[in-house]
Amino acid sequence: MPVELRLPQLADTVTSAKLAVWLKQEGEAVAAGEPIVEVETDKTTIEIEAPASGVIRKIHVPAGAEGLETGALLAVIDDDGETVPAAPAAERQAAPAPAPEPVAGDPEPEAPAAQAAGRAAAATPLARRMAAAAGLDLGRLRGTGQGGRIGKADVERALAAQRPAAADPPDAGPNAGGHAPPPAAAPAGFREEPLSTLRRVTAERMQTAKQTVPHFYLGIDCAVDAALQLRARINRRHPGLGLTLTGIIVRAAALALRQVPAANSSWADGGVRLHDAVDVAVAVETPQGLIAPVVRHADRKGLRAIAEELATLRARAREGALTPAEYAGGTFTISNLGMYGVDSLYAIVNAPQSCILGVGAARPRPVAAGDTVAVATVAACTLSADHRAIDGATGAELLAALRAFIEEPGLLAL
Repeated sequence: MPVELRLPQLADTVTSAKLAVWLKQEGEAVAAGEPIVEVETDKTTIEIEAPASGVIRKIHVPAGAEGLETGALLAVIDDDGETVPAAPAAERQAAPAPAPEPVAGDPEPEAPAAQAAGRAAAATPLARRMAAAAGLDLGRLRGTGQGGRIGKADVERALAAQRPAAADPPDAGPNAGGHAPPPAAAPAGFREEPLSTLRRVTAERMQTAKQTVPHFYLGIDCAVDAALQLRARINRRHPGLGLTLTGIIVRAAALALRQVPAANSSWADGGVRLHDAVDVAVAVETPQGLIAPVVRHADRKGLRAIAEELATLRARAREGALTPAEYAGGTFTISNLGMYGVDSLYAIVNAPQSCILGVGAARPRPVAAGDTVAVATVAACTLSADHRAIDGATGAELLAALRAFIEEPGLLAL
């Protein structure tokens, strides 16, 4: 009996998706629960498993198709067909690919086999499967991910470089039989980079937010010397934990939101929605674009738990492995660009949330201490807020609470 494979509901906030790659083809046997197709949402890539064992009789949506809605028919599986057990995940992901022709413009010189194998092993599962489907040798690529890891974007760039240039059109004029000269106004000196689904949807949402949300901005300077000293003590006591200033700010912001609940809100259906949970999203830059995974119930978690969760979420974000449950539904967002040397950041509200906090670099500055001037390490914190949901007084109250927790980090243990 034929069994339909349809696009499931991926998340409440996901309205459409792109079919990234088929892991199985028509005529191939599959086992129930075996991943057979990957789809991209605006935030991540998700594997969809076979609903039954059998043979794929018909694929209805080709790889690369965009705008797929929940319930779309992807394929039909004949569960009366002969089946084979699914290979272990490690074998499926590391299956060797046939050697391709050299990649045009590949800057990586030919490397010894051991080095090439090492690079191929340091690739995300999605990158390995895409490369295997296209016959691309991962050992020839240079990864742009964390630690040189090869990701989806690296494979896409290599495949784009392999595509042959379009043939010259026939010349219908007096030079028939030869090559037509290029147009006089042909553009030169640039190349167009196709947008990933994440970058395209982010661009659309940021444009809509900037045009429709009445932003206002409030800024304060926070002395972070005590917070930096606390971070150093914790990291010495727990080697490998890697607590960052961002982790401390997540905890401080969560407690400040609990103290000023009106700011832990969103604009929805023409009104303000006050949230019970304090779920803090943290912006992370990835090769595919910007994404903000969420630390759930951050007000109930200590610094160690937050540091461990942030490290895991960042790594999964850069590998394109986040699930919708890990990035959807935040109530407040933090974007820290201090590590890039940026002094201050006026971020765009992550609608429908009411607020986003931009954090700048922590730098030594002269500050007044009574009748004297001292030097302190100061970071600029700028709140961007939706004036429909909160007013200036609420924003100022939130920033005052935030500064108190950052400058007296002993309060973070409460």
